[in-house]
Amino acid sequence: MRLFPSSSMLPGNGLMADTTRYVIFSGANERAVVAVCRYFQRHGVACSLVARPGVDAIRKTRFARWIDAVRSLDCLDVDDMLGALALLKARYPGQRLVFLPTAESIIRLVLDNRDSFESAGLEVPLVDKTLYETISDKASFLALMEQFGVPLPTRLEHVSPSDLPVVAKPLNEVSRRTGRKLYPELIFTAEALEAFLASDVVEDYFFQAYLDGRSYYFLAFFPRQGAPAVRYQENLLQQPNGKSMLVARLCDCPDFDIEAHLVRGFQSVGFFGFVMVELIEVDGVLHLIEANPRFWGPFELAIKAGFRPDAIVDGMQAEGGSSNALYLWTSGLMLSLLAGGRPRRYPQLLRKLVSHPMALFGADIYLRKDTLRLLGHELSQALRLGFVRARRRVVGGTQ
Repeated sequence: MRLFPSSSMLPGNGLMADTTRYVIFSGANERAVVAVCRYFQRHGVACSLVARPGVDAIRKTRFARWIDAVRSLDCLDVDDMLGALALLKARYPGQRLVFLPTAESIIRLVLDNRDSFESAGLEVPLVDKTLYETISDKASFLALMEQFGVPLPTRLEHVSPSDLPVVAKPLNEVSRRTGRKLYPELIFTAEALEAFLASDVVEDYFFQAYLDGRSYYFLAFFPRQGAPAVRYQENLLQQPNGKSMLVARLCDCPDFDIEAHLVRGFQSVGFFGFVMVELIEVDGVLHLIEANPRFWGPFELAIKAGFRPDAIVDGMQAEGGSSNALYLWTSGLMLSLLAGGRPRRYPQLLRKLVSHPMALFGADIYLRKDTLRLLGHELSQALRLGFVRARRRVVGGTQ
């Protein structure tokens, strides 16, 4: 475990010893990490990063100076992470250390070992492990919200080629048979379906009809007491196979009845904290897709809408914020295209971009002084991928 010299708002730089200091274990979901760090920098909030050894995108940003420790192992290990926490405790005596939920695998490890982390001095402002998994695991969350009248995509018990296209969704985020992290799969062809049904992971999945329509995110912060803050995001362009959003915009509530059902569902189980819920609209009906009870990739758009990451501790409601901001991840789009992927284009993409041309300026998550190096790195990665693909085509054509 390595301790780094830090400029991340040291007590000597004007912070009192009893300051609340937020702790982020970086190395994943860097777009959310960058968004949170930008907010903290603007508002003078103390934050320490515990970096992943070797490859960690945050090193290519100006927030690299907030790295106060580096994990020794390039895998998630409780003792390794507790060692990093001990270094932070020694560096910032008397300060309140608060865990921030930025990456699913890290969150689950912390919740699995909550007593150890809290005994070591890290406050974990999240619901308990069982409730977290109920919301994060797709099957249990869909079952919960179905009780409150939220429409779901049709579930297919015996899937066949005539049902295509379909979505294979993991029953649990992490397989209870193998311990592997699982991801949804979009299946469009009979060959792909046959291969999936013959795979060793099929027992960990269930199937739903694939929905093609407008895509929305229900963005919410539920305080421990009181009404939630709710905002909405319309998604316009997405990485292939249901991965990260590339273009999105803030929007008005698409359906107040569905919002009420979702709020009642979350409140019925005592959920608190941040959550994003994906919805697809088909023929005027919103259908529930999944939830992420943590900071999500395009979290900067939520911050523009008035969300405050530090509300996770003080419970303060969202501020006014913007109502029409745009989000753009250009390098992510280039990585998808030059790798040979076909991003999913949702309805309204071109119309929304053309109707808000000025919003494109400043919309890119990485086209800022603090992340220009990371932007250049991702664009160069994309170009390398494109070069390799082009070379393979040339070589294949000459054989």
